[in-house]
Amino acid sequence: MKNKTFRFSSLGVVDDMEESMTSDYEDIGKICFVSCWTDLEQESVEMWRTYTGGVNGVRIGLPRNFFSAGLNENEMFNIRLEVGNINDVFISPPLLPPNCPDLIPVTYTQDDYLINLSVVKIDNDVCEKCGSTTSNFNLDTKYLGRFKRDYWSGQSEWRYRLIAVPQEYYRNNQSGKYLKGMPEEMVELMKSDLIDMSFNNDYIDFPFNENIFEEMEILLSPLNSKKDNDTVKYILEKYTSLTDFKLKSSKLKIRK
Repeated sequence: MKNKTFRFSSLGVVDDMEESMTSDYEDIGKICFVSCWTDLEQESVEMWRTYTGGVNGVRIGLPRNFFSAGLNENEMFNIRLEVGNINDVFISPPLLPPNCPDLIPVTYTQDDYLINLSVVKIDNDVCEKCGSTTSNFNLDTKYLGRFKRDYWSGQSEWRYRLIAVPQEYYRNNQSGKYLKGMPEEMVELMKSDLIDMSFNNDYIDFPFNENIFEEMEILLSPLNSKKDNDTVKYILEKYTSLTDFKLKSSKLKIRK
């Protein structure tokens, strides 16, 4: 709230360890970053204990697609570039116009094919006139972060998603590193470089327009003390322009 950002975590660090894995490219799902939400209106004992550490916290409710609220396409494009430069990554599609993270529902399944998707696309072409060979290496990222096993269905999860690739990979490409050998060898080099590259952080903080605070709903954890609730009020007063906000109390009674 202080920085007016929401945190996107790499699939490489989320609680479901299968999410970053693919059938043909190890844990390349780590290039997918997600901010996780739920469409459950009723509060959950399990979620209070799991996602607040069983101590204290709040549940925040916001309108959908709030990242683009009040911003035009050019502003969103500039934010995308700025976030990429800060994190030394290139934020690629699905951030097509309007250049904001896309909101998707998680699909729960027991289909192993969907849990461990194939993402590598390699096309080898031979020129009919000269006989030279070219190889193209692409990643199909559109389904990363979309599927989880049925065991997680109680979360009823929706998530904002973005794909981020280290800028080092593109700097290598621009320098001609992947043009100094046989096409098949260069494709393997590109694959090995990308999977071995690391991020500055396993998260990306993406900004939003603070006008959405006017539509924000805050539910206080049943595990909060009076001091915790006073801290929530203090944060709202200090870091938002809200003068009239309502904090809802939980209907649950949970023993710590």
